[in-house]
Amino acid sequence: MASSRDNPSDRRRPNACGCGPRRGWLVALALLPALGACGSNSTPDSISLPPPPPKPAAATPTAAAPQPAAGFTPLPTPQQVVEALPTGRVDPFAPLPQANAGAGGAPAGDVLFTGVIRSAGQAQALVQLGGQSGAVCVGRRGVCPGSGLPALLPADWSVTSIDVASGRLVLNQAGQRRVLNL
Repeated sequence: MASSRDNPSDRRRPNACGCGPRRGWLVALALLPALGACGSNSTPDSISLPPPPPKPAAATPTAAAPQPAAGFTPLPTPQQVVEALPTGRVDPFAPLPQANAGAGGAPAGDVLFTGVIRSAGQAQALVQLGGQSGAVCVGRRGVCPGSGLPALLPADWSVTSIDVASGRLVLNQAGQRRVLNL
């Protein structure tokens, strides 16, 4: 039995899109709205927008502020927050406050010995004195060589020894020996 494909007279010639005659009509119908939209004569002058809705009248502020619900603390207003901030800034070039407490220096009771460090074979003690803190090394005023930091101890003080193993710092204050332990 021969199919209709074998009979040359039953073959229909495909159209330009390569599809059958029924599909060609479908493609043309799908493109018709697009062609119609391109051919319209609407210009920007003929487009009009509806008028904006009228704005409601601004509510007049009431004299009394709203009261917070019971049990809640009201948040500060933006103005209160701004007023609470300090103005300006600390002068970065102002001299640092000095730890010296007069000609005799600070008393030994003001020194707080907080720790020891051994770095690159050199022992350092961590101390706090007069609101400042830092490391001190053996020598006059406890200055650590090569650190570039100012002396932490007053002029008449020196560090006699630092024992890292036992946590001991020995100071000399105007000829008096002071031993501090961790």
